[in-house]
Amino acid sequence: MEGRIHSFESFGTVDGPGIRFVIFMQGCPLRCKYCHNPDSWSSCGGALCSAEEVAQNALRYKKYWRGGGGVTVSGGEPLMQIDFVAELFKILKGEGVHCAVDTSGITFNPESRESVEKHEELIKYADLFLLDIFIDSEKLIYG
Repeated sequence: MEGRIHSFESFGTVDGPGIRFVIFMQGCPLRCKYCHNPDSWSSCGGALCSAEEVAQNALRYKKYWRGGGGVTVSGGEPLMQIDFVAELFKILKGEGVHCAVDTSGITFNPESRESVEKHEELIKYADLFLLDIFIDSEKLIYG
């Protein structure tokens, strides 16, 4: 299975516990005003890579993850490619790697059986979910 990858960061320290290999996925349906990666919004950009290729790339840095590090998948919105992320994490868990997802949660639909099943599959392999909450303060109603 292939996924669209925006970029990699080999020595991340803010995307989960410890030192992380961070995979930035391509594509996001949100257009957040203060997005750190607006160049990742398009679903057409990035490089196509197999889950095996990405896992092998990440595993080159495994010696740096001692003491609680691992791999984080971020974005864009990584769960737009949830099947790819689940396959990647399955490979990485087989290598004993701590796996985290940094997501807005925007793709989850509790009324869709398919969405629920795909998220349940991912949960089998993910150790941590970092849920970003976005609030448009101009639309908040007080009172």
